[in-house]
Amino acid sequence: MSAGVATSVMPPPTGSGYDSTVEFQLEPPVRRGVVVVPSIDRQERLSALAATGGLQDADQALLVTSYLSPALVNACRSLGVNAIDESGNAFVKDGKTLILISGRPRANELRRPSLWSKRSLQVILALLAKPALLRQGRRTIAMFAGVSTGTAQATVQTLLQRKDVVERRDGLAFTNFGRLLDEWVTLYPSLLRQSLKLGRYRATELNWWADMAPSDEWMWGGESAAALMTNYLKPALLTVYCTNGIPPQIISRGRLRPDPAGNVEFLKTPLQLDRTPGLIDNVVYPVLVYADLVASGDSRNLETAQMIREQYIQHGN
Repeated sequence: MSAGVATSVMPPPTGSGYDSTVEFQLEPPVRRGVVVVPSIDRQERLSALAATGGLQDADQALLVTSYLSPALVNACRSLGVNAIDESGNAFVKDGKTLILISGRPRANELRRPSLWSKRSLQVILALLAKPALLRQGRRTIAMFAGVSTGTAQATVQTLLQRKDVVERRDGLAFTNFGRLLDEWVTLYPSLLRQSLKLGRYRATELNWWADMAPSDEWMWGGESAAALMTNYLKPALLTVYCTNGIPPQIISRGRLRPDPAGNVEFLKTPLQLDRTPGLIDNVVYPVLVYADLVASGDSRNLETAQMIREQYIQHGN
């Protein structure tokens, strides 16, 4: 990356959660903790990161990503997010010091690491949803994630190389669960979620869904799951994760009609559906609910996402 300002990169402070530390050699020097996010495709994702990722401490953090369009640089300025990309586009503000660079073309992209393929995202989701899988065989991980054993092996190996997980006496363990979660959640909407869509429908009634009996063939996700988990959110969009296509009982119960802009969406589940101890039986894993809420970019959904993260996915082990 080149922003026309000399920089030096140093290890992050122990326990800070940052990927590294960068110092801009200005007068006086400007130092930031680096949060790496491989790709940001739209402003809603940036807003979600600013609200729920490692960027809340705007005076200390620097977002580093592959490319920031002029619109995203402007969004960084509006949100107060210090950021820089591989081409040198940047917004960094420290007191009266300002670095603002916009409009540089996208740098020649390196081949995306195999870690960030659709199948690998499924493996990582499985590990984030059930961290105990780290201490089980690759075949078990693969079956739960719905991928080949080779994909599970390659993904875990890459996580080891990146030091997202480490080998301990009792098996593998996350080194920074929260950082990997943030990275996965950022990429989920564009790299995996789009491919899961089965159809969208509209329901005319509002309260037909909440008391439906649990099923092995589907579970609530997104705003609908969050409403059941927190009693805080009134869902505008109902999300259903399905194992064997769109369940006819939901279509008939909700008197649903096909509508590409409807308020009920059906998605193919990206991993085996299973009940989470301590949760309502018919909601998906908290990690997936959290990802759906963050992907929406809606401010109330982001607030609810933070509640779910703190209450249900605080710990990786």
